[in-house]
Amino acid sequence: MRLALLSVDSGPAPHAEVPGSFASRHTAADAAGVDAALAALEAGSGRLGADTRLVIDADLAGLNLVLHRLMRRGLLETLETAVLARQPVPYLSRLGLPADLVGQLQVAGSAPARLVGVVKDDSGGVCVDAASLGPWPGEPGGTARSPWWLRAVVDDQRLADGAARELRVRRLGPTELEATVRLGRLRRRACRGRSLQLACDPALIVADGVGRERPRGKRTFWSEPALWWLALPAENVAAQSWWRSRAGGRAIESAYER
Repeated sequence: MRLALLSVDSGPAPHAEVPGSFASRHTAADAAGVDAALAALEAGSGRLGADTRLVIDADLAGLNLVLHRLMRRGLLETLETAVLARQPVPYLSRLGLPADLVGQLQVAGSAPARLVGVVKDDSGGVCVDAASLGPWPGEPGGTARSPWWLRAVVDDQRLADGAARELRVRRLGPTELEATVRLGRLRRRACRGRSLQLACDPALIVADGVGRERPRGKRTFWSEPALWWLALPAENVAAQSWWRSRAGGRAIESAYER
């Protein structure tokens, strides 16, 4: 299997070059750059499939960008990937991804790929770790005179219906997410389930550190249990339960230790 490196530099300063032997190296700073890199890989190999593993060198925002572009191209469920995380990502750490670059490079080069999940929303967005919602900048929400209104339901549990300050949703496992609403300075309420439905005053949505460009008033999030082929340490199998998929004989995540 050939390894193709895609480094995403979304910040003001370029990241240090990743050591190692790769069949090709690509860089990107935005969605257009990621699309161009993927197009170059497809042109070089005819198609991106079982003979290529895409190694993503990025921070959490850059990883979110690459996964979103892969999903738009229909590659997220078919292309094997590995992650060189420039910052700790709690969800990936719980899955067993090493914290150091040396360990991550070893996983990228030799570990098997497993089908893991992400949080999706009904606008076509994807979230690896966590997302937050709050009043859109410039709106009067959150003040004593005009609070930010929010109605949120997790599965069949009412989480909020009234004034709120912020809502956060994070992935817990293959079929579960947790939504937490901050009602006041010290008051919080949380629910766990498969999906989150909400309606609210104009809100800013920030997923994996990436803010959406326009305010939103309705959104549905859900935990997609099996969507992303990711290389993970083989020894992590002992801590989790896996079953074999019919497509290519690769393992699908069936249980998750928190």
